[in-house]
Amino acid sequence: MKVLLSVGHSILKSGACTSADGRPYGGVLEYSYNKGIVNRTAEYLRKAGHRVDVLLCPELQFSRSTEESAYKIQRVNKGGYDLVVELHLNASKYHNAGGCEVFYICEKGKQIAQQIQGRLSAVFSGRPIQRRTDLYMLTKTVPVALIVESFFCDNAADCAAAKKADVARLIAEGIHGRDIPGDRLESEEINKEEAAEGTLYRVQVGAYSVRANAEAMKKELQAAGFEAILVAA
Repeated sequence: MKVLLSVGHSILKSGACTSADGRPYGGVLEYSYNKGIVNRTAEYLRKAGHRVDVLLCPELQFSRSTEESAYKIQRVNKGGYDLVVELHLNASKYHNAGGCEVFYICEKGKQIAQQIQGRLSAVFSGRPIQRRTDLYMLTKTVPVALIVESFFCDNAADCAAAKKADVARLIAEGIHGRDIPGDRLESEEINKEEAAEGTLYRVQVGAYSVRANAEAMKKELQAAGFEAILVAA
């Protein structure tokens, strides 16, 4: 099966992340966590014999979150994929909900959604899978599409459970439909700790009262190969 794994959300030109942020509640940053496990999920699926690509939005390029869909949909629909799975984490209004959810739209997707839900439910409390008709990754994609909400990023207990679990493997085995033989990937413990922290690091290289000077520094950094943004304070 040819699978595309997509990471939900992005980091805008302003440096703002469009995902839910559970860190103020003892949790993790949704985007950072999924970015940290997506390649490992892909590696597990490749071990099981699947062809897998990974899709992330370019960071510091979009001005608004609505640009994410146009960037992704054309790549999803032109790739000849059998299945696209987008990784997300959930969040609740009062930061008191927990558990895993999987969204689907078609019957074939429902079957795989149930498989993934079954695996994740071994670690996180299971919530019913849902058929959704209001999400672009489900409604505008040609391949069978799923959205996986592995756990609640603003639930400290869920996030603590995620640190101990091999979430990447659970998702991969859900997609595959059965166990994937072999030990954990060697990078699992290191990557899991980094991803679970949900931290994005940025370095400020200057503060200017004249915008032209800030622009000059930005160009100098970009010429040296660094991504650079201006933030007005």
